[in-house]
Amino acid sequence: MAINKSNKTTKKGPSQTAPAGFKGKNQAFLDAEYLSARYKKGSIEDVISVGVVITNPAHEELDRFYSTVRLTRGHKLPPLITELTGLTNEELEIAPTYEDVMTELIGMIKKYQVGKICVWGGDKNSFQRDYDSRELEKPLKRSVAKFISTFENIQKEVSLDITGGLDANLSLADMKTICGLGGYVAHNALNDAEDMLECIRIIETDRMKYNGVEAAEYKKFRGEYVKNRSFDDPESDEGYIISSDLGEQFLKEIAEKGFAKDPKTKAFMDDLGYLLGKGNVYMGTFSEMIAENGED
Repeated sequence: MAINKSNKTTKKGPSQTAPAGFKGKNQAFLDAEYLSARYKKGSIEDVISVGVVITNPAHEELDRFYSTVRLTRGHKLPPLITELTGLTNEELEIAPTYEDVMTELIGMIKKYQVGKICVWGGDKNSFQRDYDSRELEKPLKRSVAKFISTFENIQKEVSLDITGGLDANLSLADMKTICGLGGYVAHNALNDAEDMLECIRIIETDRMKYNGVEAAEYKKFRGEYVKNRSFDDPESDEGYIISSDLGEQFLKEIAEKGFAKDPKTKAFMDDLGYLLGKGNVYMGTFSEMIAENGED
């Protein structure tokens, strides 16, 4: 799908979203990384790092905070999380305790009289689940509960704003791509908090590189396409591959009818092509598509 670089959306983005209800007060932009796993017939959601950037109402930086968080005794990072975040068990075994990290962070939030802590996605729920699993002393327990209550997930409002109401769930990668920052997400808590803030600044000043509506349309097309794909695994689907002149003729006929413009029929065409031995077609995410086209 062709992406129009011009931004035709009429709203400026979260100029009214991020500060909603807290105009005139400072804000924080927070991201965290977690150990999320099944554990002894239950589940765990340990905060393993947290990054925060504090700004004034004009989104000028006032201060920042980053810390890793010591693992709960007996918990271990799986290799996937180490690969994703770069954090290791050895590093987290000697990291500051949860209590020390939260005491310092909450002190900074109070110092700057932060009215709202902006997060992107499910950080509030993840932070809450971690908090619920811990036995904290009462003064800190109350402080952390109040701290979490000021979290506000701005993903839905900002996503709807910059996509003209078409998509409520832009990923951080999608948002960065639309803003012209590339689609790479570091999975480092402070870096991701910085990226969220920079996207807000770009959106507020109407400097987005790509049209949010076009991005939402691409995501919708891709979602329907992926849902309808049946064959794409070289290991499990290899036995279905055949050589068929009739199949080749049919694929050519439906291609000529423009069926690739519809996600359902494009999925069928790509399945058919796979079965005819033409290899697999991968339809990338919006950020991957932009990167592939060399437009970042």
